Amino acid sequence: MESKKKNTNKTLLLLLVDVVLLGGFWLVNQVRLTGIAFHEWFGIALGLILILHLVMHWRWVVNIVKEFFKRSSLVQHLKLVLDIVGFAAFFTIIISGILMSKVVLPTLGLTALHSHSLKMIHVIATNLTIYMIAGHLLLNVGTIFKMLKCILPKGRKSVAREALQAE
Repeated sequence: MESKKKNTNKTLLLLLVDVVLLGGFWLVNQVRLTGIAFHEWFGIALGLILILHLVMHWRWVVNIVKEFFKRSSLVQHLKLVLDIVGFAAFFTIIISGILMSKVVLPTLGLTALHSHSLKMIHVIATNLTIYMIAGHLLLNVGTIFKMLKCILPKGRKSVAREALQAE
């Protein structure tokens, strides 16, 4: 019973980090709403949350990489490639954003780069990340529903059925 509760807590934490990443990515892209200072500082924070996400899913990453050239399915291959591209794109956003920062670098006493090319890299990486997130969600919808099923309370019929079976 303790193991099941531990798995449920881990699943809940994984989902919470995923939801924070998804909601945070949407929010950080609302610069007109939040302002440039929030955009820059929160973008850096999201990068740290992404690293946490990667660490929490590290066992999956290691297993998929081990199986990549073996008999893994096309879907598993696609998931791994999509995740690698998405991870690279997300960090390209952060690095390019820091390099052309109007708030973070000046706060640290440093001068930002002002380049049209750097701005385009930032925008392209952002668009690529949006597509990656959509693909990631679509490819993992089954896993997401399984995780939700693990943490959501059981319906009345299920609880009643279990109670009757226990008698």
